[in-house]
Amino acid sequence: MKRTAKTMCFLLLSLFFATAAFGASTLKIGSVGPLTGESSIGGLDELDGKKLAIDDINNAGGLLGKKVELVSYDDASQPSQSASAIMKLINQDRVVAIIGAHNSSCTLANMEVITRYGIPMVTPGSSSPKVTDIGNMWITRAFPSDSIQAKAIVNFALDNNAKKLGIIYVNDDFGNGGLNAVTAGLKEKGIDLAGAESFMGADKDMRSQLTKLKALGVDSLFIWCQYFPGSLIMKQAREIGWNVQFYTSTGCVHPKTFELAGEAYEGTYQTVPFIPNIPEEKIQAWVKRYQEKYGKMPSQNSARAYDATMLALNAIKRAGTTDPKAIRDAIRSTKDFEGLQGKISIDSLTGEYIGDVMIIRAEKGDYTFIKRTQ
Repeated sequence: MKRTAKTMCFLLLSLFFATAAFGASTLKIGSVGPLTGESSIGGLDELDGKKLAIDDINNAGGLLGKKVELVSYDDASQPSQSASAIMKLINQDRVVAIIGAHNSSCTLANMEVITRYGIPMVTPGSSSPKVTDIGNMWITRAFPSDSIQAKAIVNFALDNNAKKLGIIYVNDDFGNGGLNAVTAGLKEKGIDLAGAESFMGADKDMRSQLTKLKALGVDSLFIWCQYFPGSLIMKQAREIGWNVQFYTSTGCVHPKTFELAGEAYEGTYQTVPFIPNIPEEKIQAWVKRYQEKYGKMPSQNSARAYDATMLALNAIKRAGTTDPKAIRDAIRSTKDFEGLQGKISIDSLTGEYIGDVMIIRAEKGDYTFIKRTQ
């Protein structure tokens, strides 16, 4: 009886949101991410990418006969604030889909809300494996997870003659996901981590952790955090006289890292779904349009958010309706979508990204493409 009532409630909610969206003069897409706080540079870049995607759709005639409107809220990287923003997008703004969140902890906090109301969400920034491992049918990831990135960077490090591998990571959902993914990637090769140290997001001095890892003889260090603490870690490692080889995930890939880490960043190998200097006509045309609109080069955050938004809009077009379940199913059935990251498919059962990841190297104030891998 309880299950029947719950199912009926869900169906009524879906009908309500579909009817409200269909009758509106515009088709609203929600956006949530950090526009202030510690991750705001990534969040603001993501918002730029989302806005450009909306512009492109509207310039091409809109969607389902309507103009598309992006409604955006700041979550300041705070899970409770993110969940409140999602509630507002659903109940007040009547969005048909949401692009967000950026931080893994925020996306995980949003799961209960999007499930209760049955609204599809595509994340362009939450890389923790938990996001898709927990089996929530309303969430989809539009870029490589920590597991995909970790496997790629672990294999590359071993091919690059890494002998004793250690990791320093931020103690949150993102960092712990990275630790678990790197550990699992190494275990597939029969190798154990030589050392692991964590820090809190607000910490500014990681010399103690780095000194411990140096004493263990670590010659290759995985850094799993965002670019600001990652930059501090690189500089502080060199300050204690440690010439260790750095490897990072997408979290540390940002133009600001060159400015903050300086020479310490040189030679760092990283996983990333996108860099703006890929010599492909389609990529360079998009980079030019981005520069003309915003007066700056796009970051990988901008590109991931553009892809996530366009993937969702493409799914709405294929669904031919604003019904949330139909949109969700169309998102989950995405196959070989041509994005800035390359061809993107979505695992219909988990909502996980299926596609390539790039290995790049930071050098001379720019990124050099090394290889594509899966």
